[in-house]
Amino acid sequence: MSASVIPLVPKSGFTVRRVGDRWELINSRHYGRGVVLQSWPRDRHTEAFEHCYRLNGRSIEELQAAFH
Repeated sequence: MSASVIPLVPKSGFTVRRVGDRWELINSRHYGRGVVLQSWPRDRHTEAFEHCYRLNGRSIEELQAAFH
């Protein structure tokens, strides 16, 4: 199984990765790479990224600015 890791906020802990047809929220620093904290279907990527940003103490506006 291959995974694409997309670090949203380096050094904050939570990241989102795409595995097959789903997005997975992980925190490898605290729980290891094998522990999936939450997952979303592939088409709900916005929700996954927003949730990750909030957990990292960042605002949704910062996420939107990063992609525009």
